[in-house]
Amino acid sequence: MGEQQSKPDYLYGLSEITVQLTMPGGDLRIVPGLTHKACSGLAVTMLPFGVFQVTHIGTGRKLCHNYERASSALLAMSQWALIADIAGKSWADLGQTGAADLITELNSEEVPFDGCTSTSKAGTRKMNVGEWFRSHRIPIFDEFPWEEIDPFEAAISNLEKIEVAE
Repeated sequence: MGEQQSKPDYLYGLSEITVQLTMPGGDLRIVPGLTHKACSGLAVTMLPFGVFQVTHIGTGRKLCHNYERASSALLAMSQWALIADIAGKSWADLGQTGAADLITELNSEEVPFDGCTSTSKAGTRKMNVGEWFRSHRIPIFDEFPWEEIDPFEAAISNLEKIEVAE
């Protein structure tokens, strides 16, 4: 269902593509997207204007809540890529059912990236994939543009952990 046309690579392994999004109600819309060589099958897209999300290219559907900054969506995309990587899979090869199966399969695995913790009476620990997935489906804005650390650097660092055949 998703359509993709490659354009020249940008810095850090990023490329601009076009992605066919599936809108609520079934309408289709073609929008620009940003993808990374280590994250085939996923793109950061913007629709409506000024709102960024991680989109599964094959289905044209977003994977998680919206972000105020493209770099925050890129960080989430890198996390989705690392989750598929721990199972030896690629989002490009997964349809809607395969994606759901992957999340179920890895539900209790610890997330393979930093910055996502869960705190309870037992203490603070790294989230598991199931907890992380649920937190990324909550439709809230949880970022502040004036934060000291830009998520872009963390995203590129995550994506560099994934080996890509050249």
